[in-house]
Amino acid sequence: MTWLRTYLVLAMAVAVGWCCVDHADPAPATHAGDARLYDDGELTAWARVAVLGVTEAAVPTKYNGVERGSFQAIEVSDRVSNLDSWPVTLVDLIANAFIRLSYQRADGKTGELGTSVAGSFAYRTTDGLQYTPSGVSAAVTIGGESDRLRIVRDGRFGEDATVCATCTFPDPPIGHSTLGLTTRFEARQSIDLDPALRGNDAFRLVGMSSMFANPREYDADTVRWLRPDGVGHELPLTAATARDVHLFPEPVEIAVGGYFELVKHVGSSWFPTSPSVRIELLELSGITGRVGVQGWLAPTTDPTDDSLTIWLEWIDAPAVIPAGAVYEARLRVIATPPRSR
Repeated sequence: MTWLRTYLVLAMAVAVGWCCVDHADPAPATHAGDARLYDDGELTAWARVAVLGVTEAAVPTKYNGVERGSFQAIEVSDRVSNLDSWPVTLVDLIANAFIRLSYQRADGKTGELGTSVAGSFAYRTTDGLQYTPSGVSAAVTIGGESDRLRIVRDGRFGEDATVCATCTFPDPPIGHSTLGLTTRFEARQSIDLDPALRGNDAFRLVGMSSMFANPREYDADTVRWLRPDGVGHELPLTAATARDVHLFPEPVEIAVGGYFELVKHVGSSWFPTSPSVRIELLELSGITGRVGVQGWLAPTTDPTDDSLTIWLEWIDAPAVIPAGAVYEARLRVIATPPRSR
């Protein structure tokens, strides 16, 4: 998934380079065709027509029910309390269902972008992993009765399935950002899962994409999770961690009410302020049996590549996803600063 890392390296410098510096004006336009959807001096939302490194087609987008054009990303800046600074806190890549979340600092800056959330169901057939849905439409609502900001993104996996993700983003306090995420999957026809990987890497509910090149360059260096017994466990990544294989012999089980996260500890020379990211599992619908965390560390040690992926696997997924099946997961995503060891 090199394009995600390309977005981080290039777009951080060009498209959203202001996110880590003090700006007296909320986020400028970066391309002709960008649309400032909302700006009340506290919250600014831009629709970006093009994002460096993202190759998926722009998505027709409505703002508060009105068509505004086709865009690849929705980008949100929040004013830091008592300062004239509007650092970028959220980038929703509506073109490919990935989300980047950061956190505000008291100095008016924000943590650099890093680990991203793969905000869609995904599945594997004998043809390979169906990972990135095609965008169909997006709708942004600001100032609603219950949510400060809501983004609804619809997509599809060809004729196999439709997907929908709903993000809600409350005002972030200093030190952490929280995102509500509900994802939905509906099979439009029967889908045969890859029998060789069913129960291990065949049906993903949600995931994260990150980077661990070496013990000095990383966006995450530890996988943590809460097992059903209520005990937290972790897997530190080191220079000796095996690559090009799954991180676990089989997924490590978690339950509703549990979480999994990619922890970034202090000490990386690569975008040193990018966040640790946790996904909490709040509710499942249609998913029966066990779910668990699995991961993959790719062979590349180039820090510009997304080399580390973890996801929530449906361990007891059926051999065939039947036509008409509907699955839903309600989640909470939390971004926090790098942690001391």
